Amino acid sequence: MKNITTLTMVTIIALFCSSSIFGQKLIDKEKSLGLKIVKKLNTPTKIWTNGHWEIQANGSKTWIKGYWRFEQKSFEQKSHIYRKIKQAKAKA
Repeated sequence: MKNITTLTMVTIIALFCSSSIFGQKLIDKEKSLGLKIVKKLNTPTKIWTNGHWEIQANGSKTWIKGYWRFEQKSFEQKSHIYRKIKQAKAKA
């Protein structure tokens, strides 16, 4: 009788420990995913601006070369994008 109660107690403790461990892994994975999203939002956007002809005041044309332009999102834009990403995932 004593062996059966000990065995059941060990089994119950093992089940509780395993569920809490797997739950913690899920929370850690969600936090790391959130950090990746924030890092991506904080990086500036690289935009290519095409070259074009510009007409001067005397009527002559000059070619302006294309160039890379960096654009940083404002805090409001970042938070709006982050909210949209977080709300898109269905929570069970």
